[in-house]
Order: sequence, then C-alpha cells, then structure tokens
Amino acid sequence: MFKTLYARVVAVLVCFAIVMAVMFLIVMRQLEMVRSQELHQKLYKTLAAQLVSEHILPQHEDLDPAQVQKIFDRLRVINPRIDVYLLDMQGKILASSGRTKPRHDTVDLRPVRQFLDDSAALPILGDDPTEESRQRVFSAAAVPVNGQANGYLYLVMRGLISDSIAERIHSSYILRESIWIIAWGVLFALLASTLIINIMTRPLRQLTLVMDKFRKSGLSLPPESSVTGTRVATDEITRLTDTFKQMEDRLLDQMRVLQQTDATRRELIANISHDLRTPLASLQGYLETLQVKEDRLSLEEKRNYLDIALRQSEHLGHLVAQLFELAKLDSEQAAILIEPFVLEELVQDIVQQFELNASHRQITLRTDIPDGLPLVAADIGLIERVLRNLLENSLRYTPMGGNISIKLTAGKQRVSVEVADTGCGINAKDLPHIFDRFYRSEESRSGSSGNAGLGLAIAKRIVELHHSSITVRSKPGMTTIAFALPYAHTGSMLPQPGAVKLPQVLTA
Repeated sequence: MFKTLYARVVAVLVCFAIVMAVMFLIVMRQLEMVRSQELHQKLYKTLAAQLVSEHILPQHEDLDPAQVQKIFDRLRVINPRIDVYLLDMQGKILASSGRTKPRHDTVDLRPVRQFLDDSAALPILGDDPTEESRQRVFSAAAVPVNGQANGYLYLVMRGLISDSIAERIHSSYILRESIWIIAWGVLFALLASTLIINIMTRPLRQLTLVMDKFRKSGLSLPPESSVTGTRVATDEITRLTDTFKQMEDRLLDQMRVLQQTDATRRELIANISHDLRTPLASLQGYLETLQVKEDRLSLEEKRNYLDIALRQSEHLGHLVAQLFELAKLDSEQAAILIEPFVLEELVQDIVQQFELNASHRQITLRTDIPDGLPLVAADIGLIERVLRNLLENSLRYTPMGGNISIKLTAGKQRVSVEVADTGCGINAKDLPHIFDRFYRSEESRSGSSGNAGLGLAIAKRIVELHHSSITVRSKPGMTTIAFALPYAHTGSMLPQPGAVKLPQVLTA
C-alpha cells in the first residue's frame, strides 16, 4: 500500500493533519479552561466579601465551630455548587460546607493572599480540600473579629466548569461551530495538499513507469515520449527526466554501435577464416598429392607442386603478418617515430622495387616529383609501408598496358602524395568501404583476385596515426588515393592525439 512515493507522502500528510488536530484540541481545551476559570473567578470574585459584609458569621472573638457549621450547611443548601470553608490564619480548616469530607485539613494560603491582592492577574487556582492534587478557582475574603482579621472565608467553585472537553463542546454553540469550521478547513487543506502532491509527483510516476517498461524490454525499446516533450520548468524532476532521456539515447546509441561492432566482428572472423582456409587447403592438397603420388610423379612435376605449395605458404605467411601488423597498429601501445627525411628519395626507391613487376605486366610506372621539395616529418618505415600497399593495390587492379603514377604536390605546410592508376575504377557504392578490413567487392574492379587483403586498411591506420586523413576519388578508368604529410619544420604543429580525421570519400 505504501510502496509508492505518492502513497507515503499522502500518509505522512494525513498523520501530520491528525497530529495537528489533536494538538489543536488539546491547546483549545487548555485555553477554554483558562478562559472559563478566569470568567467564573471574576464573576464570583466578590462573593466571599459580600458574605462577610452581610455578617453571616458572628462578630465576636471566639467563633463556635458548631454554629459556623450550621451556617455553612444553610449556604450549601442555597448554592450546592460552591463549597465554603472557614480557615484560620495558618490555613487550617475550622468548618466546611462540602458534602465530601476534606482529605486534608489545611489549605495553602499563598494563592489566597495573592487573590486578595487587587493587582494580581486572574485566574488564580487554589487547593480543593476534597481532592489530593486538584486545584480550582475560588473566592476568598478576610474574616474580621473585633476589627482585626482572624481568618479567611474560602469558597471553592465546584461544577462551574465542565471537566471534559466533550461536555464543554456540547454546552457551547460557538465552540461547536468553531470545531466544525476547523474540521472542514483541515479536510479541505488535506484534499488540496493531496491534489497538489499528485500533480507534483505525476512526472516522477510517469518517469518510473517509462523506466520500468524500458527495463522490461531488455533496454532495447525507446521510452514513450510522454515525459520527453518540450518543457519550460527546471525543477528537479524535470532535470531527472532530461538526464534519463540523455542516458537512454546514449545507451541505445552504444547498444546499436555494439550490435554493429559485433556484426562486423562476426563478418571479419568469417572473412579471416575464408582467406586463411584457401591457401591452407591449397597447400594441404599439393602436399598430400606429393605424398600419395610420389613414385608416379616426375621430377619436374614434383618441383612444380612444391613451388605452388611454397607460394601458398608465402601467401599465408603474408596474410598472417598483415593481421599481426594491423592488430599492433590498432593497439593502444601503437607508437610512431617522427623524424625528418627526404620523401622523394623514398618514393624513387619504392618505384625501383616495383618496376620489374610492373614491366612484366606491361604497366607503366612513373613519378611526378617537383624540385626542391622540403623534408617531411613522419615515420619513414610506416610511410614506406603505406606506399607499398597502395602500389600493390594499384598493380593488382590495373590491366595490362595501364599506367600507375605517384605524384607529390608541395603545399604551404604539407606535401600531398597521390597514387593514381588507370584501372576500371571503383563503384560508387563501394567507395565508403574500400578501407574496411577484408572488404570484398563483387562488382567494382574486374580482374579481382578475390583476395580480401588488409593493405588499404593498414595504410589508412598508418595515416591516421600521423594525424592525417586518406582520401579516394574514382571514376571509370581512373582511381586516385591521396594523403598528406607535414614538412619537417612544421612537425611540431602536428595535431594532438585524439584528433584523428576519418577517411574522406570523394567521387568524380
């Protein structure tokens, strides 16, 4: 019943209202009692003095208690609601008119003397001889004997004030009406407070329901828009709702990224398995053939089988080396050694290494390098790997009689490196994915070897480690891949780590 915040707040409010009502009744009872005591004491304040002035007691020095008792009995018959006592100067009771025998025979005279002082504030309560600890309003007057005070006439007002709040309420129309007005006011305040609490906690209850639905959906369904509308308020609940919405959006985005990453990982594992299985199957097949047909194969056939098995083994080793290299570049410990070097010399050396392979395939390999190019600041070993991978990629997809060129263009702070080939070009839908690992295009380049390769992915990662970006633009008959390196004198102006730019894809 009290599991919700709204129920607990309402319960606390009701308990608070009950406690306040009880406290009000107690305070009202005390105030009403004091008011009634003051009213009755003022009303009967001169009663004792009037009785004395009417000489109801004998005016001689020795008072006969029996005679006084008879007088008090007559007074009790006249007004049974007032007990009359005759006290001596020490407060001892000499005679009384009470129907109940006094439980103690003395009365404290300090309230009596205070009462006889006209400047004292009323009400003043005195002892009730018939009760142990009860005090009541009274009236008192000095009893003169031969012109001197010889005692006190002490009148206790009994039955003038109701002893219970129920009796007082029943006997007072104004009091009854006041209580009803206050009761209705408390009830209205309670209902109004409940309504206000309901309005104030409604967004919190809605947020709780939405969060429960979000949790039960396995954190996969976006919450309802009932708590995410445009709001002007900036209270705590609204800020909590906005914070939850931001967390929910971020969580869903991260889950989508994780799902996409998981799908990419599965695809990557499948591609790796395929590319490793192909050379392994070929290698195993030729070795098994040599083992089974060893006696029936000629020496030339054996050498041919061994050469094929060796090439497949080299291809397998090359692929595994690329995987380790890419994993190393992706790790947090990947580091580069920036140093100045002559870029044109590096380009010329790499071109010379590929010239023989290019000539065998009747491909023209040329360079376009301006004179006086400044030194560049980069990791020479990694940049060499980038150029090798780009040239290998161009040789793989450039047909016989085609051209491959490496062009260096000097800028203000960077030199641009472009590797272009006259292949068939890249399909527009494949452009955003050519740097993905093991991406295999079925329609883009004719003459594809079917190898998924990691050359372009490694090149992209190396360029990113140099805080640069790699771009590609392609059209039928021409594909150009480009990146830029800073000059050595501006190497200190390299972007800080973390400012890596993503590859840009341009279409012609």
